[in-house]
Amino acid sequence: MNVNNSPANINVNIFEFKLMTAPRLRRSPDQAKQLILESAQSRLIRFGIRGLTIKDVASETSINHGTLLHHFGSAEGMRNALLDKMTQELIQDMTELLTSNPSAEDSVVKLFELMNSTGHIKLLAWRAMEDTQQEQRIPEEPIAEERIDSIESIVEQITEGLSDHDRTKAQNMLFLAVSTAVGWGICSGGFQQIFGLSPTQQEEFPNWVGKQLVTLATTDSD
Repeated sequence: MNVNNSPANINVNIFEFKLMTAPRLRRSPDQAKQLILESAQSRLIRFGIRGLTIKDVASETSINHGTLLHHFGSAEGMRNALLDKMTQELIQDMTELLTSNPSAEDSVVKLFELMNSTGHIKLLAWRAMEDTQQEQRIPEEPIAEERIDSIESIVEQITEGLSDHDRTKAQNMLFLAVSTAVGWGICSGGFQQIFGLSPTQQEEFPNWVGKQLVTLATTDSD
């Protein structure tokens, strides 16, 4: 029997155990919303966006269908709230990763691990689709400004670590690292084999990307 003990699946299993063993109690509105979003996030990791239906989330949380709609208004409202929650978590995780002062190469490898183990890849793929289909979505208020400030902080940290302190290069490096990690996660497995990558090459790809970014980081801008 194959057992998947990846961090993402361990987190999902812990969440499911909490749901099964939690005593029945009256929750505050904030507690109910938190439980709903945790369930939705777990379902996104397991099933992708198709798992984010009001019916399935309500069933998994044992929260009345009408109560769930009361908190979020619609399935779209629930998904938007989840997007904001997971985006904020992604930024926090990236900030913690960079503040641990890893080498440039190690930071890319850790970024790949982070993306693959926490559901962030599915979040960003979903976010890209949402942005294409819905060009202007108003995020929940204070989060949008905090998100911008957090990303700016990450860019500043990368800029300080560059020999030429080129902020534009730092922005491009961050975008390249994140987009490569997302693409790698989405195109993993069989898709990688189409390009003739051996299992060893697939395993070493994050390190290879890290080395390219190290070279970029140590090359002065024109």
